[in-house]
Amino acid sequence: MQNILIGLNFILFLIFFYKRAREGLHILQLENYYNDRYAVWMKRYIKKVLSIKTIILLVIPIVLLILDFTLPAMIVNIFVYIILIATSKKSKEKKAFVVTSRIRRMYLTYLLLFLALVGTAILASEKVALIIANIFSMVAYMFVYLVNLINRPVEKSIRKSYCIKASKKLKEVQNLKVIGITGSYGKTSTKYAVNTILSQKFNTLMTPESYNTTMGVVRTINEKLTSTHQLFICEMGAKYVGDIKEICDIVKPECGIVTAIGPQHLDTFKSLDNVKKTKLELVDALPQNGLAFVNWEDENIRNSKLSQNAVKFGLSKSANYYAENIRITERGSSFDVVLPNQEKIQIKTKLLGKLNILNIVGAVAIADKLGMTAEEIKMGAKYLKPVSHRLELKQNPNGSIIIDDAYNSNIKGAKMAFEVLKSFEAKQRVLITPGIVELGNKAEEINRELGKKAAESADYVILVGEKQTLPILKGLQDKHYPTQNTFVAKNLEEALQEMRRITSNHTVVLLENDLPDNYL
Repeated sequence: MQNILIGLNFILFLIFFYKRAREGLHILQLENYYNDRYAVWMKRYIKKVLSIKTIILLVIPIVLLILDFTLPAMIVNIFVYIILIATSKKSKEKKAFVVTSRIRRMYLTYLLLFLALVGTAILASEKVALIIANIFSMVAYMFVYLVNLINRPVEKSIRKSYCIKASKKLKEVQNLKVIGITGSYGKTSTKYAVNTILSQKFNTLMTPESYNTTMGVVRTINEKLTSTHQLFICEMGAKYVGDIKEICDIVKPECGIVTAIGPQHLDTFKSLDNVKKTKLELVDALPQNGLAFVNWEDENIRNSKLSQNAVKFGLSKSANYYAENIRITERGSSFDVVLPNQEKIQIKTKLLGKLNILNIVGAVAIADKLGMTAEEIKMGAKYLKPVSHRLELKQNPNGSIIIDDAYNSNIKGAKMAFEVLKSFEAKQRVLITPGIVELGNKAEEINRELGKKAAESADYVILVGEKQTLPILKGLQDKHYPTQNTFVAKNLEEALQEMRRITSNHTVVLLENDLPDNYL
């Protein structure tokens, strides 16, 4: 009888522990396996990480075991785990958990730890093993941190081998030119614009989707680069000083595009100076004859020390390449790109917003420097499509229009999205937003500014997250925005319910930013 109870206890323990550990592993994956960022998440959600209900319920059988009421303790423990498993609902994942090779290695480490637990049960006693199992369950989220720490030497070695393999493969492709793209925002949209236009003349490979970490870049090279590729368009993301340099050391870019420098990821960068230093690591990595293409509309870039080879692109005549005669409608944009020799290239695109125009001008600049003709560039521009979740127009079943800008997470991009929303003058304009995250001590200031801008552009504002959006609410109040035109939703699902309630075929809805799972 006792052996059956022990077996049942361990089965239930493993089920409950797995449910919690899996969620922790998902958050760790979203945080790019950085333990310090995972620790910040645990601190932010300490009530979830160290659940009072879970601790109290699991302590009861531990006390019974200490008092030597072994059989009642085992029975109580079974009921405790049944309650905990039944009441722990699986949260809806916006970005799916992927069981990668790294996750499998972490699972193996977990298995070894559990075998150690079983060994304890054999060598010591069932009572000790059950107590340890319950303590494991209480701190399951913290175990994710520990397992990641244990695996760090192995992961470091594997990472190094993948990087060496990628470097070797790049050298084997003759006459391959690498174009690096970085910036606080606009990286992915610019990458797609550059790739679409350049692919009219060259055989290009670009890092897919938002693959912009070192390992994302390395994986793209190792899995997709072939001897026929002429250009490798490499998006470079960063959350720490040195991240861009690490990628550059592997790919050796000959051209680089810096789209913007702004207050992004301040929770890890700590200061705007560190952001600037990191983004300009791409420019510093270019060879003497390399070309740095920089967004001359960005004040932080203008105030930076740049080499003589810097090619400026923008929306005014102070840039080497700039847009003029800009016309933006609900259906897209048209404009002329003026080249240094004063030749003009007429561009028509379905893309919305000045930020997309700026991205296209940057793409035109690099295409021109690589020898593409005006006709080739114009043809490439015609093929440009909105990048998923970046000012992407969609139609709702009820006839309303959705402007999906869910991937945007910066104040300048948000302001431009608000301009697009404002341009739909004949419709009821609705904004849905949770605000901007990862801003460190600038979060209050920037989100309050976001609220002020929202008041000028939207007829109705739906805020997602009660605590998260308080600064936005203050910004709306600063502009005396009508309280009856504001709705604060607990989560995105409730926000969408409110959207469906108020929208019709005369409504346009802007989805601005979307909190990832680790912020919900």
